[in-house]
Amino acid sequence: MPLSPNQRYEILMDKRENPRKCTIHPIKERPDFYVRYFSKDRPIAAFQADCLLHVDGEDLSTMDINGLRSLGLIDCTWKKVAPTMQRVAAPLPRLVRIPEGFVTAYARRNKEGKDPDEGLATIEALFIAAAFLGFWDETLLEKYYFKEEFLTLNEALWQKYQLKK
Repeated sequence: MPLSPNQRYEILMDKRENPRKCTIHPIKERPDFYVRYFSKDRPIAAFQADCLLHVDGEDLSTMDINGLRSLGLIDCTWKKVAPTMQRVAAPLPRLVRIPEGFVTAYARRNKEGKDPDEGLATIEALFIAAAFLGFWDETLLEKYYFKEEFLTLNEALWQKYQLKK
C-alpha cells in the first residue's frame, strides 16, 4: 500500500520493542507517520518511502535530495537490523545515512557494548534525517524527554549544515 500524501515517515517497528524504551512509540499515532510492525522470521512487505535510513547509505549532507519527500526507517536493536533488512521485499528504497558527528542525548545502557559509538535514539535519527530532507520539525521531539539536551548537544552541526529553520 503506497503512503498517503500526508504520510512523510514510514517506520518499520519490532513488535517486541519495549514501549517504555521506544522513542517512537509516544508519537506513533501522528498523521504523518505510517507505522507497521514486524515479528521474527516473517517476510516483510517492501518499503514505500522514497529513502531508507541506513548506516551504509549515501551521506545526506552531500547527496542530491530533490524528489525525496518521504523517509523510512527500521526501529529495532542494532543486532536485528541486518537480518530484518534481508526479510524486506525488494526493491529497497534509496539508502541514506546521517553524516558523522551527531551525538545522542539518550541515556542508554547496553550490557553487550555493541551499539556504534555514534548511535542515536530512533527519534533523534529520524529528526536529523528529516532536517536534511528539508523538514525541520521540532514537534517530532515533543514527547522526547531529552529533546532540549539533544538539540543543544548538536547545535554546532545544525549551524554547520544550515539545518535549523
